[in-house]
Amino acid sequence: MTETEIVEIFLAHQWWSITALVIGVIGVTLCWFGGLMAALTALGNRRWVWGIVTIFLGPITGIPYALKYQEAEYARSLMLRGVWVLLVGLVIAAVILMLGR
Repeated sequence: MTETEIVEIFLAHQWWSITALVIGVIGVTLCWFGGLMAALTALGNRRWVWGIVTIFLGPITGIPYALKYQEAEYARSLMLRGVWVLLVGLVIAAVILMLGR
């Protein structure tokens, strides 16, 4: 499948494509906001390395930090919900591609 065919499929299903994009952006936003909350929680609890690294890498290091330390429960809930919402957006996009074949 070429790039032109993929674009044509998404243009043929514009409303579903827009829905998938918006849902995906919401998921990414929740993940990054959760990463910032994890960084603030780490810095507030004087876990300097976790906090500074998580400021720059967001949910990449925020998720392991939140899973390891109970104090980051709110950040963990935001990031895990963000991952689920992002997966829903990706599933919708995959279904659009399958319908286009």
